[in-house]
Amino acid sequence: RAGIPLGVMKVLDPRQLKPDITETERILTVLDETIVKLEITRLIPRVIGSLERYARMLGPEITSSLLEHQKLSVEIQQLLASPGDEESRRAVEQHLKCSLRNILRLFLANPLLYHGLKYKVRVRESPADVFIRAFMEFRDFTLERLLTSPDEEKEKIHFMRDISLQVEKNVETISALQEELAAVIQTRDEELNRKDKMIEDLKTSMEDLAKDCKAEIQHIMEEGENQQKEDEKASKHRCARLKQEVQLLGARFNALVLEHRASELVLRKVKGR
Repeated sequence: RAGIPLGVMKVLDPRQLKPDITETERILTVLDETIVKLEITRLIPRVIGSLERYARMLGPEITSSLLEHQKLSVEIQQLLASPGDEESRRAVEQHLKCSLRNILRLFLANPLLYHGLKYKVRVRESPADVFIRAFMEFRDFTLERLLTSPDEEKEKIHFMRDISLQVEKNVETISALQEELAAVIQTRDEELNRKDKMIEDLKTSMEDLAKDCKAEIQHIMEEGENQQKEDEKASKHRCARLKQEVQLLGARFNALVLEHRASELVLRKVKGR
């Protein structure tokens, strides 16, 4: 707040000021009393609905006035439901207004009672609350207008214009930063997408390579098994052929042995002669 002129501070925060003009005080008093009356009027139906609960707190005079007000309210409702006697209706309406003014007077004479009920009685949100808040805003606006001199008004306008220009500059700066941030985010997203695609391609390549390796190993194993079967078949065939040759050689050997023995026998016979 160091850079804000004192006059502007007073205008922007009128609650920090105390009216020092009689007319201003009178106007604010009327507005504040009106707000209190509105809040009391808002509480009256709820209090009447639970009168036994609040009777001790209210005291006999206010309790009696509220009972009378309740009777008048019922009577006016009956008259409105069956229109006919206009004079009676106007008379009851007048009595009802007087009753309400009397109740408000009694509550205003006892501020502690009013504030106690205000925080004790729970009332649902209603259009009356909207009107009361709007009236409070009107009261603050009126106070601001009453406490603002022409020079302060000019200073306020100048200050608000500067604030508006600063806000516009800030908005432009924020927009530029947002665009820059969006560009950075887009670049980052594109880079992430590129890397994701690269990873996906590598994953696919590795899966394909694994499949190819598996197929190649299967092919090699099948070829090995086929070669082993062929080798076993050839080996068996060779063994059979060798066995046959051995048998032939054995038979030939036996024949030669027999032939040799026969020759030897012949020679022995020749020598014996």
